[in-house]
Amino acid sequence: MKKIIFLVLIFPVLFSGCLNGLDNYDAPDGGISGTVLDAETGQPVPLPVQGSTGVIINLFEQNTDATQSVDFYAKYDGTYENTRVFNGDYRIVVNGPFVAPCEEAVNVKGQTVCDLKAMPYARIEATASVSAGGGVTVRYSVHTTNPSYKVTEVYGYWNFAPGVDNGAANYAGKVTVTETAGEIAFNLADNATYKDNHYKIQANGNRIYVRIGAMTEGNINYSAVLTVEV
Repeated sequence: MKKIIFLVLIFPVLFSGCLNGLDNYDAPDGGISGTVLDAETGQPVPLPVQGSTGVIINLFEQNTDATQSVDFYAKYDGTYENTRVFNGDYRIVVNGPFVAPCEEAVNVKGQTVCDLKAMPYARIEATASVSAGGGVTVRYSVHTTNPSYKVTEVYGYWNFAPGVDNGAANYAGKVTVTETAGEIAFNLADNATYKDNHYKIQANGNRIYVRIGAMTEGNINYSAVLTVEV
């Protein structure tokens, strides 16, 4: 019986000691943010939605014993942010729908801004309009950044939320074509998915979100996400 009491008494002491050891680590004292810019135009490169289809920012700490990178997702508008990073020197590597990975060295000191430069396979321009019958038409043009690059498919998407890309969970409707310029129309008035979820659209100020994607050399580049009031 005495042994049992002894164990019960000592266990809280050991557990408390472990917690105190964990609490002794310093909190991150810096952060990093910026935009992935087109290396030629200087404009933000639209990216997939953060998540399973998203573009990951890899931070490799330099001049330390760190063996693992700090990884987090870029946003679909081309921006990225991590407000909890330790101050120090880092190598940033970003693999996305780019001709080559973009890479940069940065010294993080407090909240630090570092824009990155990358070359997309294609640039996509798009505009959207609403017809009287409740449809949405997206006019688009796809321009490859190298004449030798081949565009195999072009996609038009619409969704209830502003996160729109080729992931099955990130669009409510999708149309596939092969023309690199033209129009893609969504006949929402006769669309079952639109009808079944009309209450969501009304609750969001009658707004939906549309986007164009283009498969070029096996990589999908995107237009900016367009907000449409239907």
